[in-house]
Amino acid sequence: MRYLGRYDVLAIAARVLRCDSDDVVRRSNLDAIDRVLDGVRLTGGLAESAGVLLAGLVRARPFGGANRVVAVAVVLQFVTLNRAELQLEPVADVDDLLDRIASGDAGHPEAAAFIRSRLEHHPVTAEDLQEHLKIELLDGLGDLLQDWWRGDPMYEQFSEPARHVIVLAQEEARGLDHVYVGTEHLLLGLITLGQGVASRVLADLGITAPAVRDLVVEIIGRGRSGAAAGTIPFTPRAKSTFEFAWGEARARGAEQVSPEHLLLGVLHDGDGVGGQIITKLAESTDEVRRKLEKHMNWRRRSEDLVAGMLAEDPANTWTTYGRRHHLLAELNAVLEENERLHEQVAALRDLLRRHNIDPDS
Repeated sequence: MRYLGRYDVLAIAARVLRCDSDDVVRRSNLDAIDRVLDGVRLTGGLAESAGVLLAGLVRARPFGGANRVVAVAVVLQFVTLNRAELQLEPVADVDDLLDRIASGDAGHPEAAAFIRSRLEHHPVTAEDLQEHLKIELLDGLGDLLQDWWRGDPMYEQFSEPARHVIVLAQEEARGLDHVYVGTEHLLLGLITLGQGVASRVLADLGITAPAVRDLVVEIIGRGRSGAAAGTIPFTPRAKSTFEFAWGEARARGAEQVSPEHLLLGVLHDGDGVGGQIITKLAESTDEVRRKLEKHMNWRRRSEDLVAGMLAEDPANTWTTYGRRHHLLAELNAVLEENERLHEQVAALRDLLRRHNIDPDS
């Protein structure tokens, strides 16, 4: 996602207020603008970010009397910058939303919901994304992930399966001749991993690699043959997905980022291509998240049980730590096998029913 900076916002305000740059700087609360823009960068998804931007500018009133008009103009520019269009008719509904935000009866969630209902995304070609990525790389935005890929502590906390997902995502990008790795490629990496909770949940919902690839090609097309040679950078959306996954892992008390946390990150960015594809192929992202959470909670309870047993071990800390990791690894293997057998049993029961045989008889 491309973000507006302070001087982008001031330039828009100058056009709306019909004044020069020096005048708009004097008339504006620069600290308030910066606080709003900082808040926007902490959100994921175009509608959510635009909602935070709109609500923040209306509440902070950094532009004085014409604040509402400037706020709407800034949001329209932000949406356009990210290849989308915001429908404002009927204007009375917009005025009502702005009134409720100004009075404190509505906040950024309501603004985001309003914007999401009126947001129209423009088709993006592979060439558009390539040029877009070049601009972000020049601005110093697109290569953030490359820094931690070379040894940042966040990457060190990724589990081996999660790292494998990233490698598979790169391979998927190369296979489509794309010059970037985005959330759609991460989704493909999660599917082609073929093991673990995330892959299983996606498979159970009928979200397959061929179906996802078809939609990727439909939405953004293929790149030019041979364009993906060499190192492929990650998009800012992909970087945000990694950061969200890392935050989810820590919030849940997990020692490492797993593929499940990566899937939560893809689901969080509903405006990303990966999130859009999940919405098309599944009933809803909420349904995917619910099934994922159910599996993750069950796995976590089992792991906590083992960890609790080991915590009662009178042995020294180093031995307990080693035993804990060894037993957790064995537990994960058992759980994977148990879930696989459970799926096979469910499939057999369904087959018997289709042949008019009661599986419980």
